[in-house]
Order: sequence, then C-alpha cells, then structure tokens
Amino acid sequence: MPKILALAGGTSAASRTNRLARHVLDRLAATGAATECLLLGDLDPAELARGDVQGPSATRLAAAVAAADGILVATPIYKASFAGLVKLALDVLPQFGLTDKVVFPLATAGGLAHVLALDYALRPVLQSMGARHIVQSIVVTDADWQEEGFAPRTAALLDGALAQFSASLAIPA
Repeated sequence: MPKILALAGGTSAASRTNRLARHVLDRLAATGAATECLLLGDLDPAELARGDVQGPSATRLAAAVAAADGILVATPIYKASFAGLVKLALDVLPQFGLTDKVVFPLATAGGLAHVLALDYALRPVLQSMGARHIVQSIVVTDADWQEEGFAPRTAALLDGALAQFSASLAIPA
C-alpha cells in the first residue's frame, strides 16, 4: 500500500490548513494507505531559511519526502501566494526531490480571489522538482467550512481530487 505524506504548512496545529491536511489523510488512511502528517511549523524555520540541508529539520523533511509515494502539500494562501514556510521547506529539498511522486496541492484561503494561487505559484515549483503527477488543486475558503464538514460543492471537489490522487497511486477507492 502506498505511503502518503502531508506537508502541512499551517502556523498552528489547530489551523484550518493543518485540519484540512489531516482530514484528507484520514480519508486516505480509511482505504488502508499508510499516512503521516509533518507539521512544517514544528521544523526550525531559521534552519530552513539558512538553507541548512544538513540540519535536523531538513534531514527529517527530506527523509519523510523520500519515503513517501504521494505528497499532500497543504498551505494557507497569503498575499495571493502559498505560505513562506512551505517555500522554505521546498527550498531545502533536493532539486528533483519530488521525482516519481504524486502530489496533491491543497490550500485554505479567505475567499475565491485566491483560487488561482496554487496553479500559478505552487504548481510550477512542484513541477520543477520532478513530480510525476500533480492532481487538481483544491482551495477551501472560509465560506466552505461548515459545522458538519464542508459545503457540498467543496466536498464534491475534494472527493474528485481524492479519487484522482488515489487512482494515480493505485489506492483502492
């Protein structure tokens, strides 16, 4: 069974971004996939900012990515782009650190004005790192969160992207 890693770029363990990453991982774990959530906020940002690829945070990150078949990259959208913490994490990975990986970009954002941020800002970075396949990007806005889950349209979009991600990794539905 494939191993799925979430790189969760929220600023706190309880952030919507990290909750979204865990939600997707829980859905994948229910199919029998092995899952792991790496909270990027738990890594040393100073080490990442220095580009210290030999430091403990960078080596932990690189080992987790290398061991995974599929990667969720979950980020909040700030100023119409993905979070700097996610960029710092990607910067310390090897240039082709996503080779042969299936990648699922996810984001949380205040509103629909940020929907294209993943495709115009993050997707080119992931592609340049050698990702085998990048599935449909999903942005969950503030209005999409409901007490019982997600708005129906958002839930359907997540279902479709999860089906594409799972199929790309040969995970049974």
